[in-house]
Amino acid sequence: MPASAAEWALTPVPGVSAPPPGAVGAVLLVCASTLVGAALARRNFERLTVWLATASATMLITALVDLLPRLWTEAARSSIPLWALGSSGGFGFVVVAYFTRRGCACPGDGEQPGAHAPGLHRRATRSVEAALYGGVGTAAALTLHRALEGAALALTASVVVIVALVVHSASEGMTLGALLAVAGRRPAPWLALSCIGPAAGLLIASLGRLPTAWVPILLAMVMGVLCRTAYVGIRLAAGRQRDGRLSGRQIAIAAVTATAAGALMAGAHTLGGPDGAPRPNPLSPGAAPARTAFPHLAPPCGHAIRRLPLTA
Repeated sequence: MPASAAEWALTPVPGVSAPPPGAVGAVLLVCASTLVGAALARRNFERLTVWLATASATMLITALVDLLPRLWTEAARSSIPLWALGSSGGFGFVVVAYFTRRGCACPGDGEQPGAHAPGLHRRATRSVEAALYGGVGTAAALTLHRALEGAALALTASVVVIVALVVHSASEGMTLGALLAVAGRRPAPWLALSCIGPAAGLLIASLGRLPTAWVPILLAMVMGVLCRTAYVGIRLAAGRQRDGRLSGRQIAIAAVTATAAGALMAGAHTLGGPDGAPRPNPLSPGAAPARTAFPHLAPPCGHAIRRLPLTA
């Protein structure tokens, strides 16, 4: 290879910054926790009801505690109307609801027929279809959600934020693994797709930024999908019981785990930014480092600076 070609290949691309090592490590931890959560749900199949109920409740808390404040902040920053957020979230919710609308074959909904009574296999098939569509919808939503999180890690990769991402990534992987286990499908392709999301988001944050208006719209759609998927997961977990209801012990385990995860994510939002301020999103132009009047003193790309008040 000519020397000029080698120099051209090794020359940094203008406007593109390498992701920080801490962000790369955080992405690997998020992917690993997703795989561990899915493995726990599938290997302990006899406890699938508890895993599915707990992971679904945690996913619902994630949508309310993690996504809702973030999309509200981004919408206010981008001047996005509430009807646009509602339409986007409703679209994600309705799409998953359409494919899983007949998915709860709860045994307690009617009489207890024999093992091969007419209609029993039909309800079981609907339950499997609901789990399959719920799992596919979850994988798609998680891929988009993880892409936004991976981009956020390019800017802020504190210990608290990483721990919160690892915890709710494990719960999301557990939900995905449990839904696909009920559907009898291989989880490998969908888990791989979910793990590609953070790396893609980190790469996007290094290459450039999305338009400001896209971020809250995408977050609202992801929130709608996750809320409906969490509902489907809880109904399927209850449907695996003989009476069609979760026991008090199962409800307590799910509630305690979801509450602890929600508290951890709320703490990450509070401690993630300086002085408790919300963390900026690197996918939006507003997250770019501020320019100063002294270019030679400007921080490297990807590092924010704190503005100091000017005095006379």
